[in-house]
Amino acid sequence: MPEMPKPRLAADRVSFIEIFGHALANITPSAMATVTISLVVAEGGVLTWAVYLAVGLVMLLVAAQVATLAREVPAAGSLFVSVSRGLHPVAGVLSGWAMTGGYLGALLAAPVVGGLFVAKALRIAGVELPWPAAALPFAGLSWALTVRDVELATRYSLIVEALSLLIILVIGVWTLAHASWVQPIPWPGAFKAAPFFQAMTLSILAYGGFETAANFGREAHAPNRDIPRAIFAAMLVSLGFYVFMAYAEVAGFGGHASQLARTSAPLSVLALRRGLPALAFSSDIAMAIAAFSATIATMNSLGRVLYSMGRHKVLPAALGEIGAHGTPSVALHGLGALACGFVVLAARFRWPPLAIVDLFGVFTALGFIMIYLFALIAVPVLHRRRRQRVPWLARAAFVLAAPLLVYVFGENFWGASGMALAAAYGFLVYLMLGAWLYWAWQGRADRPALDLLFARDDD
Repeated sequence: MPEMPKPRLAADRVSFIEIFGHALANITPSAMATVTISLVVAEGGVLTWAVYLAVGLVMLLVAAQVATLAREVPAAGSLFVSVSRGLHPVAGVLSGWAMTGGYLGALLAAPVVGGLFVAKALRIAGVELPWPAAALPFAGLSWALTVRDVELATRYSLIVEALSLLIILVIGVWTLAHASWVQPIPWPGAFKAAPFFQAMTLSILAYGGFETAANFGREAHAPNRDIPRAIFAAMLVSLGFYVFMAYAEVAGFGGHASQLARTSAPLSVLALRRGLPALAFSSDIAMAIAAFSATIATMNSLGRVLYSMGRHKVLPAALGEIGAHGTPSVALHGLGALACGFVVLAARFRWPPLAIVDLFGVFTALGFIMIYLFALIAVPVLHRRRRQRVPWLARAAFVLAAPLLVYVFGENFWGASGMALAAAYGFLVYLMLGAWLYWAWQGRADRPALDLLFARDDD
């Protein structure tokens, strides 16, 4: 009796606008305006808006290469499959493994961030709530949505992220309308290249997450068209949002960038200074909403990477199983249980939430940088293999973006100390485990690893 084909992901379920929302939720632009701008403005000063513009243009080149791979190989495993085909399966396995580590770090940190900001917002209203009490529902609801229906989950992610950005944009417009500071002309003698470049390295990861649009593969209505478009749309919206909010917040602090650099929650501080606690409450709620959206989007993305690696038997084959709703249910149930269990453990042992975010942030940063570097290399190699001329855009991306990404990767080692440095070395150990996975995969796969270069059944 012939073997029945294994169930596959439900096809033609996700629209362009939902893929766009998913990518935007993974980028999480709200985090820049509410938290991370303080780090960048310490070096970028009043030109922080120009820093985000310069980095955004460089990262658009990286996005173009990821979009090229997504168009060539629309697959649930995204860069795991496309890098395997473009370079070599060992690079693909390391790419998939780096994605797994990066997304897992984001998945465990996102509910913690959401819980922190809910607790912070309620404190403004005079209510005390432990952060795990908000983080656990975030993780649990994300689990339920992603397993139930990919279309429903992406739609919720889009709506929630749009609400978060709208709240922050309203605060940004209000801040700019009440600010008296105007950007002075940056005379050449006042411009300092070293701090500007340092600010660029600090801001580059603000754009990370756009590549998750490529994880939907055949689930998209028109993957070859919609996925690349969604990648570019998410990047352009983020770039515009970053430039506007960076200018608005510096203006809100009267051009005193050093004050903004010392502020951990600048939007909230600006609102409280003007006696508007409702706006401060709104900015914290906006970040909490964005963290919820990021939890849904990251769980969706990681579930599909694990599904693809399980289907190709790089990871346990059970991860490649499809549930009744046409989603990778085994992978998603495992991730949901892990996210909820982690919140419970953190609450039980009273782990400091900011330390959790910093620790997993290192894994997320290094994972993103690695997969972007693989993409920058894979596109020219793929063209060479086909005996085609390498496009100028691919050459420009490699020349401009690769050195910057390598520098940022190294800075996690030479510029870090304590727990952050230990986490960076832990990532190297994690990569060694990924190399072992490739070696083990070759011994147990149904077909040679190199078959991935020619296989078409990617989902």
